[in-house]
Amino acid sequence: MRIMRWKILILMFLVAGLVSMAVLVGGGWYVADILRNDGLLPDHEQPKLDMVVAGIGEGKVTLNVTSDTSTDGPWMRRGIWGLKSADGYDQVGAILEISDQHVVREYLPLKGTLETGETVHVESTAFPDDPQEAFGFTFQNVTFSSPLGDFDAWFIDGSSNTWVIFVHGRASNRNEALRILPTIVESGLPFLIITYRNDEGAPADPDGYYRYGQTEWEDLEGAVAYSIAHGAEDLILVGYSMGGSIVTNFLYQSPLAKRVRGLILDAPMINFNTTVDLGANERSLPGPFVDLAKFIAKVRFGVDWGELDYLARATELSPPILLFHGDADDIVPVETSDALAKARPDIVEYVRVPGAPHVGSWNIDRVRYETAVSNFLRDLTR
Repeated sequence: MRIMRWKILILMFLVAGLVSMAVLVGGGWYVADILRNDGLLPDHEQPKLDMVVAGIGEGKVTLNVTSDTSTDGPWMRRGIWGLKSADGYDQVGAILEISDQHVVREYLPLKGTLETGETVHVESTAFPDDPQEAFGFTFQNVTFSSPLGDFDAWFIDGSSNTWVIFVHGRASNRNEALRILPTIVESGLPFLIITYRNDEGAPADPDGYYRYGQTEWEDLEGAVAYSIAHGAEDLILVGYSMGGSIVTNFLYQSPLAKRVRGLILDAPMINFNTTVDLGANERSLPGPFVDLAKFIAKVRFGVDWGELDYLARATELSPPILLFHGDADDIVPVETSDALAKARPDIVEYVRVPGAPHVGSWNIDRVRYETAVSNFLRDLTR
């Protein structure tokens, strides 16, 4: 009888172990799917128009929340933000009144005629369409090549043989450069704003995934080669978010990196591992599931976590870096930029912006941002 009880207990422990293992594997597989869908697959979906215009007048606009409105979106934050509507584009400024159901902000019309009852979206881009539409700047549509194919770029000419190349972030586009564009143009530096693989209308990566600089650096290299062929003697690279991954790995991988005179990085995703950890924490996902999901992602999707830790190679960096990061970033942890600034104080000028969300440093403190960029460019090129 005693032997039978032991057999039953052992069987129960085995079953419990198998069930726990099944739960862990199932949870890890589920989190790996989240990683694939939200982090690796290209995303060209436009953000929802998620607020309703309740009133306009006397230089202000009232916006009401809807069920789609983020509870921690730019509509709640100080600074300058874009106001995108179905047929127009404007800006909002200082907050005049706010509750959890509405906000009243300063209003600056830019394009189109906004009307009461329209749905809108508050976003960081802040300017509409392209350099001509946003600022009246003449630009050219040009094409450069990489091993994957041909890519489009905007080019604004200047008076210098030092060119600036802008690389946008994940799920964004060339419009992300519009905030920094006037400062670059005022500096007299030619400005090339590029696309890369998996952008809408651009060649797709063979595996269809974002690779956070592991493969996209080759497209940047093609843009650098184009610049050199058209008169650039040296370069300043600008990378926002995943664009920072691309720019950084280009420096590690390309023989053309010696042409780079300086970097401007805004919320750079220089350690994908910690970025995923932050995303998992924001979703309250259990740590054991996340750890297993990373292993599963390595096997299923070819994610090389070690290779995507560009911060670990910071000692190899040599050009001066102007680094921006907001301490309210819930996508790329500000701690990675803190670590970069601490590791390389000899080359990094760090602008840590209180209250700024992901790539929102310009929006929160435009004057400080543009002054830092202008001074950095002046010091590099004088």
